[in-house]
Amino acid sequence: MKNRISNMKRTPDSTMKSTSTKLLISISVILIAMVIANSSLMAQNYSNVATQSVMLEVKPIAKISVAGSPDPLIINAGVSESISDENTKYSLVTNVDNMKIVASIDNPMPTGTKLMVKLSSSKASSAGLVDLSNALTPLDVVRGIGRGSDVDQSISYTFAANDGVDDIAAQSRMVTLTLTN
Repeated sequence: MKNRISNMKRTPDSTMKSTSTKLLISISVILIAMVIANSSLMAQNYSNVATQSVMLEVKPIAKISVAGSPDPLIINAGVSESISDENTKYSLVTNVDNMKIVASIDNPMPTGTKLMVKLSSSKASSAGLVDLSNALTPLDVVRGIGRGSDVDQSISYTFAANDGVDDIAAQSRMVTLTLTN
């Protein structure tokens, strides 16, 4: 009889039952895995609400920028003793009260000459025309700046020479503006 069963031809119905059985076993395994996973999630007290702590901070902001370049400041003998330029602008933004702008120069001016600067401000007090000729350490040029911005404010440079100054070859100076408290 054993030989008889093995020699029997498989019918499409028996193949279909075999495939259905395999599918049923696969679905059962997947369902069991889902139940196990779900019970482990429930063991961790998951719910439909989750919370998180978010760290927030606002750091002090103090930014200044300049736009434009001053024309060369050239004094012609016998024509003038000083020359000014107002082609440069500055803008600033800060979230700190009682700020100021200080200015310094990289090298002292030649004897008998002066380089002066004046910064305008719509939000604070300008120190007026400030002599930077020997200002290797910063000097106040605008005081009392509060929170907010001051945009497209003028910078005026004035170069002056005494009557007795001899010819001076073309030179440049680096002026540094710093927004500080």
